Amino acid sequence: MLWACLHFPALALNLVEQGAAAPAPRVVEVSHRQRRLVLHANAAAREQGVVPGMTIPTAQGLVRDLQCRLYDPAAEQQALTELGHWAYEFTPHIRCHGQHSLLLEVGRSLKLFGGARPLARRLQQQLPAGFEPYGLTFAPTDMAALLLARAHAETHAGQALFFSLQSLPACSVQWLEVEDSQKDLLCSMGLHTLEPLLALPRGALARRLGQGFCDYLAQLNGECEPPLPQWTLPPYFQAELDFVQELDNRQSLLFPMRHLLSRLEHYLRARQVAVPALEFSLWLRDRQRQQWPLMLSTPLYRVADILPLVQLHLEQWSLPAPVLTLQLSARRFLPLSAGQQDLFQPHPGDDISRYQLVDRLKARLGGQQVHSLGMVADHRPEYGWCSATPGAGQALQHPSEQRPFWLLRQPRKLRASKGLPVYGAPLQLLKGPERIETGWWDQQPVNRDYYIARRDNGQHLWVYRDRPSQDWFLHGLFAR
Repeated sequence: MLWACLHFPALALNLVEQGAAAPAPRVVEVSHRQRRLVLHANAAAREQGVVPGMTIPTAQGLVRDLQCRLYDPAAEQQALTELGHWAYEFTPHIRCHGQHSLLLEVGRSLKLFGGARPLARRLQQQLPAGFEPYGLTFAPTDMAALLLARAHAETHAGQALFFSLQSLPACSVQWLEVEDSQKDLLCSMGLHTLEPLLALPRGALARRLGQGFCDYLAQLNGECEPPLPQWTLPPYFQAELDFVQELDNRQSLLFPMRHLLSRLEHYLRARQVAVPALEFSLWLRDRQRQQWPLMLSTPLYRVADILPLVQLHLEQWSLPAPVLTLQLSARRFLPLSAGQQDLFQPHPGDDISRYQLVDRLKARLGGQQVHSLGMVADHRPEYGWCSATPGAGQALQHPSEQRPFWLLRQPRKLRASKGLPVYGAPLQLLKGPERIETGWWDQQPVNRDYYIARRDNGQHLWVYRDRPSQDWFLHGLFAR
């Protein structure tokens, strides 16, 4: 087996920064014995002297405009779970450990990605933005990968490290996943690293520290293998961001919206599906909830395709009060078609499909101003079409392939010469007749013989002869 551990030591701070529209000194605070303490501080706060463990009043004395956010373990666990959804692209054997670590069994995926180092590069390149710093280690057991990730998270942040079990003896016992009282007991026994600890008889250790401690050492050292975890994706997507400060204009929402859409893309990639619709929900200052639905003409899954539509709609959506929380949800999915996947072109060009063009026009002009042509089951050309919602019309088989898309509003009467219609000059009849005789039931009957004709300049026309009157009419023009 080969396990990878992604360790996020400042995950709570990452979430606060993702919900911020502009850089500012920020901290995550916790309460300990009725004291407000700094748990994490971002770079802007650390530059002004704020460090973890400092009291909040002291930190506020150093930084006048310090923004404080209460530690939210539930949000932290939710973020780690969403990172697990992202990692599902690489392996189905995933487990969250605690509040900060993600364990992946990747040994069965090495052949797919070309080995451990190419896989490590893919993990680093595709890790969602906004989760720095992080530690990435590879080891033969899950507990070894976790211990080594925690031990090297600060000194080798952002680097992929590969270890064997021979690296364990040099590690400090302070990195063991055991209770603090057990660590203190080990240190009092003079056991400061794993080398002398692993050499002790397990029976004696079990009497002093319990059988659970010995089972942990066996799992750490590869003497026993735990059952492989199986990751399950939820049936729908929902993610949210709480803001440190209220956002009072629409453009400031774009940055957190991009973060939520990025999470959505990872979820969709893992499930190999696309969304035909999604919805942003905003909780305002007065606790009122406002919903911004976004309907798509064709299912999409990439942030690069969805974000331009969100930007256009953002100009139309109203914001009656400052926003406290932003949520993105998607509950309906469609399979990802072959044309939507970019397996061989991971970075497609800037060309947009006709469906994306329709969505952008709707966002600019309004949904009621954009229409497409639909077909009606009527052989009379002037009644065989209708105005339809793009993508919502029913596709009907055209009664003839030889029909022009450009029909005149009213057929134009033509004069005749030697039995042929004249349009500037006598026309050459190329194909026909196609007889249309219908409409007697609604008092608008037609009885016509249609022909495809050519002018002397090569242009093709659609003409007909009215059988009762024998008059010629021009009804449509072909593009050629």
